Formats: sequence, structure tokens, C-alpha cells
Amino acid sequence: MVIMRVIVLILRKLVVTYSRKLLSVFFFSSYYDGNDSGGECGVPYERRFIMPRPETAKHWYGFDYGNVHVIMMSTEHDFTPDSEQLHFLDNHLQNVNREKTPWLIFAGHRPMYIDSTSSEGRSADQPVASLLRQHVEPLLKKYSANLAIWGHNHSYQRTCPVYNETCTAGATTHVVIGMGGAHHSNNAMPETPSWLEFQDRQFWGYSSIKTTKSKLEFWYIRDTDGVVYDYFTLEL
Repeated sequence: MVIMRVIVLILRKLVVTYSRKLLSVFFFSSYYDGNDSGGECGVPYERRFIMPRPETAKHWYGFDYGNVHVIMMSTEHDFTPDSEQLHFLDNHLQNVNREKTPWLIFAGHRPMYIDSTSSEGRSADQPVASLLRQHVEPLLKKYSANLAIWGHNHSYQRTCPVYNETCTAGATTHVVIGMGGAHHSNNAMPETPSWLEFQDRQFWGYSSIKTTKSKLEFWYIRDTDGVVYDYFTLEL
């Protein structure tokens, strides 16, 4: 009985190890340690939700949607200086037609601003956030991104318009919309960061955005009863 249990454990370990290796071959492995974007979430991302990427292996792109331009980066690939992705982001952002699309929404998986105690290791929330602020946030300021949307942490969090961890008029507002996995990230810091205006870790929910030429409205709607749990506006 003990021998059988050991064999099962060994087989299970082999299956997990080699399935991750296969996923990294057929999809992609994270720039960081671990397999956050190459596991069970990576399969539907690649095969179910086809994005307007110019190349399959390059997970950064942009597109117009009405009067909004959306640009998506990959926080799972290199975005440090001289990386292909950072060059793309800079070149793409400077060519956005703000008369046609006055609203600029930036998005990525791991957040640039996050209330989280996860700080140990290269792939933890805070080291990644710091890296994003160091290398990508200057582009958000340079090209006046209105809104940045992130995931990864299973909570809802909204900042003030913020730059360099300081509330700044006209800067980018950041929203973490990980409510679909509510209760899985109960790791708020003991003291709420000064730039965080609202957060919720209790409820599941979804977000909705409406724009006009001069106004952006954002709703966080609670799944349990349809109640609007957070609402804010941005104006040009």
C-alpha cells in the first residue's frame, strides 16, 4: 500500500512537471519564475480568445474600439530597456491618433499598482510592480494614458490618478479587475497605500466602461445582486 502511494506521488509529479514543459513549448513560459501564464489559464488564452496580435509569439498589440485606443502589453515577457516589447510600446503609443481615439486605455496582466503583501521573490507582486513603474510607467505619463487595467491579484482595486506612487492630477488611473477569482488574494497590506482609493476582496463581479468624446464612465458591478459597488468618471 505504501509502495503504491509512493508510485502515485511520483507519477503525479512527473505529469505536472512535463505538462508544464509541454505548455512552455506549445504556448510560452513566463519571463518570471513559475508558470502563472503557461498553465491552465494559458490554454484558453491561446486557443479560445484570439487577440489581434501581429505574430502569435508576440503578446503585445493595440487596436481601436470606437473612440478608445486599447494597447495591451505582456507582463510575462521582457519589458526592460532595449527589449523588443518596450520599443514596440513606445513606437505604438506615439502613433495613436488622439483626435480619432481621445481615450487611451493601457492593459496588462500583473499590476503596476497593487495593495499586496506578496513581496518575496522575483515574480512576487511588489517586485514586478516596481519593475513596471520603473520601465513602463514613464510611457504612460509621456503619452497621457487615461486608464490602466490589470489582473493577476484576485480583487478589485482602484487608484487615484497616480504617477511615481503619488496622486497626481491628470495622471493615469489604475484598476485591478480580478474579481472573478474573489477570495483567492486575501493579502492586503496592513496599511492601505496612499494612492489606493477603493478596493474589494469579498465579492465576485465584472466591469463596464462607457465613453463619450469627453467623458469615461467605469462601473464595478457586484455579481451577487447587480449592485454597482464602485463607480468613477474620467474627463478630458
